[in-house]
Amino acid sequence: MAMLGYRPDMMLSFAGGTTAFSALVAILIVGLPLALAPLLPSWRVRAIAGAVAGLGIAAMHYTGMAAIQGCMQSHSMPLSILAVCIGACGLALACGLPPRLASNRMICALFTSAVGGTHFAGIAGMTLQHVAGYNGPPHENITLSVFTAIAAGVLFLGAFLTILTAQRFDAQELAHSTVLRTALDNMSNGLVYLDNTDRVRLYNRCYLEIYGLPLDSNLTGLNSDEIIEVVGDRHGWTATRRQQARVRLNAWRDIERFTQIDYVLDDGRIMEVEIRPTMEGGTVITFDDVTADREAQRRITELAFCDPLTKLPNRRALTSRMEHDFSSRRFKLLLIDLDRFKQVNDSYGHATGDQLLIQVADRLNEVAGPEGFVARLGGDEMAILVYGDQEQAIAAANRVIEALATPFQIDQVRITIGCSVGLCCTDDACDAGELMQFSDIALYESKRKGRGRISCYTPGMLETVAERIQLETDMRTAIERGEMHLAYQPVIELTDDRVIGYEALIRWTHPTLGMISPAKFIPLAEETGQIVAIGAWVLQEACRQATQLPGNLYVAVNVSPVQFRSPLLLSDVTQALAQSGLSARRLEIELTETAIVEDGRQIADMLTAIRRLGVTVAMDDFGTGYSSLAHLRDLPLDRIKVDRSFVATAETDRHSMAVLEGITHIARTMNVAILAEGVETASQLQLMRQIGCDAVQGYLVGRPERLKQIEAPMALSA
Repeated sequence: MAMLGYRPDMMLSFAGGTTAFSALVAILIVGLPLALAPLLPSWRVRAIAGAVAGLGIAAMHYTGMAAIQGCMQSHSMPLSILAVCIGACGLALACGLPPRLASNRMICALFTSAVGGTHFAGIAGMTLQHVAGYNGPPHENITLSVFTAIAAGVLFLGAFLTILTAQRFDAQELAHSTVLRTALDNMSNGLVYLDNTDRVRLYNRCYLEIYGLPLDSNLTGLNSDEIIEVVGDRHGWTATRRQQARVRLNAWRDIERFTQIDYVLDDGRIMEVEIRPTMEGGTVITFDDVTADREAQRRITELAFCDPLTKLPNRRALTSRMEHDFSSRRFKLLLIDLDRFKQVNDSYGHATGDQLLIQVADRLNEVAGPEGFVARLGGDEMAILVYGDQEQAIAAANRVIEALATPFQIDQVRITIGCSVGLCCTDDACDAGELMQFSDIALYESKRKGRGRISCYTPGMLETVAERIQLETDMRTAIERGEMHLAYQPVIELTDDRVIGYEALIRWTHPTLGMISPAKFIPLAEETGQIVAIGAWVLQEACRQATQLPGNLYVAVNVSPVQFRSPLLLSDVTQALAQSGLSARRLEIELTETAIVEDGRQIADMLTAIRRLGVTVAMDDFGTGYSSLAHLRDLPLDRIKVDRSFVATAETDRHSMAVLEGITHIARTMNVAILAEGVETASQLQLMRQIGCDAVQGYLVGRPERLKQIEAPMALSA
């Protein structure tokens, strides 16, 4: 239509097919992207769809211009590019605006600017030149004018009918609005509806009452920022408080599915907020005052999850807290068992015991601090959750030990107790129940070792405890079932490279577990006291089997520190010699320095009595214990067995070499034989010869074997 008045001096006509094609371009390239844009989830994708529609406007314009007949056309390239950019940028901005800015007026302005700017810039850059002799179809301008008049009439009639229809709809909408307003104002919950442009479309009386706004307030059409300003002005909010409200409301509007949250108002009321996104992109938010309900729930929870005496959380609360935090936060569980608490109840009564527990709870709360969690599991057992690493947990456990070791003053009574602590980390457990079990195992380990101790659960401790119990049970009958036997490792004298004796080593072949290392079952036997009976059997069996050895070969038997503390040791040695008929000089008793440290005087007396029988005495693993030189001076020893650690490193470590040389020199001066353990290579053997050792023992010389597998005395080749 604009082209009719562009060059009134020229007779122009239009190609119908090309004009129709320009309309098809408008439908496909402009209309289709604009129709799809509101359905796209990302603003970036919507902006791209708008840009495509803007390019479609330019395509429609230049296709329509190509339909003009009767003239020559030329186009300015810069203005053509400007026209394309105006259309693409305008519609991209119109489709990509955020909801808060995408008002009807803004979109209408951008759309009009994009369409008009594209056409006007394109026409401004176009030049028409008349084709000589072309007059166009007769009366074409008149025909176009007639169609223009008809179109204008149709538009006028359509507008008139639209106004009549709108008036009818307005009347119906007014009736519906009255009914809707009556229903909204009689709701018990507050309600506000924000549309996809972030503006209020509906609200009710209860919503105004919740925020203390006048009942005649008109919020319709306000956006979220304007609502916050209204409420903030009403209650005197600071700028910081208003910003907090904006952040919260924006977070609510970003929720994509139905959500319920509790929101505490400034006056302490608790609102249950329900957020319901609508399909059109808006949000319906309802507010329900649940203050009374939440207070009732709090009281019920307090009764169910609180210890009535100490006011600490109880076992159920601790379990709930651990289950809640297990997958999200790293923490340690400290289980605390009070020492001597039963004596307090027995001596001073349960009332004093209750007061003691209250004071214990106060001290534990001080140790845990605001970040910790203290609970009473029952009786005199407490628990603390420590959030942090292993070092922080151990530091907290040490503070617990110190805090509870400090005397308590209850009325006129001064009470001193202590505690044992077991701890475990979430990294070592699969769930809260396993964490509790592992911490309990660690606590048992602390109590087993003594009072005032801390034990950390380590992976495998559960299996170790179960295996320990099973081994303890099986060990009681292992000897009777013939599962234990002795293996003998030869000792070579270096002066003539011949075997001078054997060390008897106990071995246990379990029917299901196979070979069990002595390093595993001997400490357990010492802990349970079974080592006394096992040691007596080893003495008897070693002496009995030693009688089968040729010549004057001796047998060495290791004796545990627990056996040395037993009054039966001397009797066991005497009985073993008597029953076997073995000469006393062919039996050698070995002890470690650890045994001497515990009760040196008693050990010295026992060794003196054993030597009176004619039995020789050797100190095993020499150099790894305590006060070794004093032992050489004070104890009656016939042989020193240098620990294998010195032999293994003597070739490369000058300090180990110096120790070996020093021990050898001292032993020769004191007329005590010296034996090197753990000789495994020929170079080590040669080094022991050079140093001056009397004898050696190790895998190079021979591995431990049963007596029946020893065919003849072994010797080293020269």
